[in-house]
Amino acid sequence: MMTKKISITKSAAESFLFCIIFLLVLFANSTHAQTVCSGTAGILPNGVAYVNGVQVLSTSTGSVQNVGFTGFPLVCSPLSLGAGQGMAVGVTGSWSINLIFDKPVNDLMVLISGADTSSGAENFIFNSNIGTVSISSDNYCGMVIAGNQIITTAIGGGIYKIHSPISYTQLTMSGGGGSDGSNIGICSASINVLGVHDIAGMKDDIVDIFPTPTKDLITISSRENLKSYNIFDASGKMVLSSFLKGNKKEIDLSILKPGNYIITIETETKTINEKIIKQ
Repeated sequence: MMTKKISITKSAAESFLFCIIFLLVLFANSTHAQTVCSGTAGILPNGVAYVNGVQVLSTSTGSVQNVGFTGFPLVCSPLSLGAGQGMAVGVTGSWSINLIFDKPVNDLMVLISGADTSSGAENFIFNSNIGTVSISSDNYCGMVIAGNQIITTAIGGGIYKIHSPISYTQLTMSGGGGSDGSNIGICSASINVLGVHDIAGMKDDIVDIFPTPTKDLITISSRENLKSYNIFDASGKMVLSSFLKGNKKEIDLSILKPGNYIITIETETKTINEKIIKQ
């Protein structure tokens, strides 16, 4: 009888210990897995923003409007963020937003809210100048991730991480719009200057631009054939643009006012974004 009692007590203790371990694991997963964001960056449809030491040049086409929020609305938990800036996209049709960073970034957190399927599924497509990106999230609802895009399946939204194997300096977000559109924003804390190790991978670029600062002329030299260039001013307006041939080109900047500009150069295999200074 005593042996049986000890056996039962031991079994109960083991079961209790298992329950404790299970609850601890469950608590740890629920505590650390959920993606959160304390606020969104003040990025406009067209303009320049400075976030955590990174200059962000934004340009847009199609149905994109500026929307300011005292709390960025989400349909998933949490219900809203404390503060932030967002853009209404797809209200009247297709849309595209191009973000250019003067320093390499990665793992940007994109917030989406108000998406639905009332007149067809909305989609959100992401591409970087480095190549294909991957999307992940543990805080979303009413949407599915399919490769480099997010597609609505019901009323939904969420917080999504946009990751690339190599850090990027340009991110393009686009979609077909519809269903009265939705809201999109970028988590401020996710826009960060990368460490020395991360930036080291960007040093061996195929394109060289010199001199900068410059008074009149800059030269673009590339180990690949050049295809085109675009130059944007501090407001996000395109001020110079041209198709290119060969692997070296001299550009006259004499018509530009002194200031900081972003030049986007397309080669056969990639797009490079650099900051240039006109004196």
